[in-house]
Amino acid sequence: MPSARQIEVNEPLRGQTDADLYSLIREIHGSNLHHLNSLHGRGTVLFAEGEPARGVYILRTGRVTVSISSTEGRIVMLRVAEAGAVLGLNSVLRNGSYDATVKTLQPCRTDFISRAELIDVMQQSESGAQAIVKLLSRELSELTDRAKLLLLPQTASGRLARLLLEWSNGKVRVDKVLTHEEIAQMICSSRETVTRLLATLSRKQVIRITSDSIVIQDHLALEKIAGG
Repeated sequence: MPSARQIEVNEPLRGQTDADLYSLIREIHGSNLHHLNSLHGRGTVLFAEGEPARGVYILRTGRVTVSISSTEGRIVMLRVAEAGAVLGLNSVLRNGSYDATVKTLQPCRTDFISRAELIDVMQQSESGAQAIVKLLSRELSELTDRAKLLLLPQTASGRLARLLLEWSNGKVRVDKVLTHEEIAQMICSSRETVTRLLATLSRKQVIRITSDSIVIQDHLALEKIAGG
């Protein structure tokens, strides 16, 4: 098993081919509005839950985690966002505080667009407003899917199995870097439980863990566990 309790899982990169994202970027550039392109190292917090929502980040490259926390300090990771994601959109449109914390999983490049710039685009351009609405709809749909993953399976093993199936997207091999602690945050469990469950799945030959990936050996068995 990989060192430092780190494993690899994968979601297909959405890339920067998303029509809604490009529509928004064109509107920003077409309006001659200021935007800031930045490179961030691994572990950088782009914005934190509770901070004033000053603008959105368009993730151009890399991956970030989106998480929330309780008053007791428990962290729940809502999702891992890929290149193409627009981060903080709902909070910015509400003109409130960010409702989640976004942290880089690896070096990332982002464009920052202030709330004032977004509002200008929505007011001055119908196509820009439509792009923003579509992006918001997609963000909310993704959060709904994550809520289902967390709430529907009654056991930690079921939630973990469903997460692995989600990441695999029908493929055999998955290879994105996440620690056991981070996986635990995604299924509302503990690091120790994740380590034990992965070892059990490996022992039963449902999965095989290598130094850089998880290989799903028995999709049917994993689907059965996910339905529990």
